[in-house]
Amino acid sequence: MKTPLLLVAATFCLLPQLRAQTHADAAARASLSAGMGVEYASYSDVTGLINVTALASERVPEFKSAVEFFGAFALPLSDLWLLKFEYAYTLASWSPQGAFGPAAFSVATHMPSVILQYMLTDRGVYNVRVGAGGGYHFGSLGEKYLSLDDTFNGKGAGMVFELEANTAFGDHLFAFLGGNLRWEFIGGLLDGSGVSPGVASGGSGVTLHSFGVGARLGACYLF
Repeated sequence: MKTPLLLVAATFCLLPQLRAQTHADAAARASLSAGMGVEYASYSDVTGLINVTALASERVPEFKSAVEFFGAFALPLSDLWLLKFEYAYTLASWSPQGAFGPAAFSVATHMPSVILQYMLTDRGVYNVRVGAGGGYHFGSLGEKYLSLDDTFNGKGAGMVFELEANTAFGDHLFAFLGGNLRWEFIGGLLDGSGVSPGVASGGSGVTLHSFGVGARLGACYLF
């Protein structure tokens, strides 16, 4: 937890200097945005579980690309600060060849978050914001292998650090470009019977803890 917290604190300490260099001269506006993206994430417990199941020649790497869909509403608190309410959904899947046949694993994560944003610059035709925040997130692991077909659910805290840029198509419609860093601490995966997926593979305590780097593309409407 110390590394992401120190990163966020250091960045926000530099915001006055960064803003002075951009010579921003416009006030923040409320905005509604939506789009999709890709995240390159490490699911260490999940890949460990998969590699117990899969053949040695079919071992999967720790990092995996995931597709992401998001929607958000940002409300100005002042000329410089905004509060953004965001919902993001990510989906990743693996299809390794198991020792006794094919296997299928999937991870889905629901991430409602509240993010405090700072307006670095707003020149009317474009704006740039930086933000940090988090929320209480929910995730599931789907597993199909031999006779097993089960879903395991968990929940926990998540943190996000983001950079967002919007470029105008018109007075109100903008193209959305973004990037983020995410830390997820979703743990305690259990199925409907209270069983962890690790038990079926000779382990225990499988979580959806992850770290990811993401890029986004979408549309933004500024009011």
